[in-house]
Amino acid sequence: MRFREGRICLAAEEGAIAPRANENHPGREPTSIHAPMATFLASLTNALKNRTAILGFFGAVFLVIFGALATVGCASYAPARPWERNRRKLQFAAPQGHKLYMDLYVPRTARPAPVVVWIFGGSWKYGSNGYHLNLRDLTASGMAIASIQYRLSGTAKYPAQLEDCRAAMQWLRANGARYGIDPQRIGVSGESAGGHLAALLGTIEGAPSIRAVCALYPPTDLVALGRRYESPVRPSDIDKLLGGPIEQRLALAREASPVNHVTSKSPPFLIFHGANDTLVPVAQSEELRRRLVRVGVQSRLVVVPGKGHWFLLDRGQIAEVARFFQRHFGSAVSD
Repeated sequence: MRFREGRICLAAEEGAIAPRANENHPGREPTSIHAPMATFLASLTNALKNRTAILGFFGAVFLVIFGALATVGCASYAPARPWERNRRKLQFAAPQGHKLYMDLYVPRTARPAPVVVWIFGGSWKYGSNGYHLNLRDLTASGMAIASIQYRLSGTAKYPAQLEDCRAAMQWLRANGARYGIDPQRIGVSGESAGGHLAALLGTIEGAPSIRAVCALYPPTDLVALGRRYESPVRPSDIDKLLGGPIEQRLALAREASPVNHVTSKSPPFLIFHGANDTLVPVAQSEELRRRLVRVGVQSRLVVVPGKGHWFLLDRGQIAEVARFFQRHFGSAVSD
């Protein structure tokens, strides 16, 4: 747990509340981010059984509140910073009646701010746009953040997730100026499953529609990763995303793989990946970078020593991300 700017913020690293690989099947079935809530509710129930344990009761209540924060993530509870104008829960689409929202974190700049679209991770089946907003601090460098929702795999199968991300981009282009955003300067970023969608969006949309992509530990080749976790016992998260066993969905898996959409028109990429990542092997990011380099696209892969899957960027890394987006957005972005 970390305290930042007067609020509780949970550091979602390997030992915290982020989804972690199943110990018996690493990488196949991450633990639900909602699991902490069940534990905390159980603690409350046990405390209530002993009505004389007043301190235990209040301790359990605290744990329930703490568990709720852990479940939804600290970003939803963060007040606007002095240099921001924030807007929450702006509806940008409603596919098949499923309402999708984004939160905007907009710096108070003299000119419209460029925007980075943030896509959350969670195996395409967990999470929300208020959870683990890794690039929250970019507003201090004059960039807006649009943290978006997308339909999870339990609600809709691929390509619904990509369609939702594209819908968010279209909404920002049409409406961003009303909220102090420059709709001509859009970048994308995300972590894990969100990193996959960010890389896919970048390689399919291309530049200059998307100025730059920062992908954190992204799956980039769903065929290779799907086969890695293939099992006759239960479907992998990739099977769930694609709507069936990987060997029966190979064409769709190839279509959903960012490595297969890289062209010379792809935007610049900055990629972070943990050296010890066993959930999404670093080879996934290495292959994406190889293909970007092959066609002459600017790219940089940062392999972070000692990190596995799902980690917070430190201040130096956040500063590098800020410089990366500033460079490719062009002109001053922190007036």
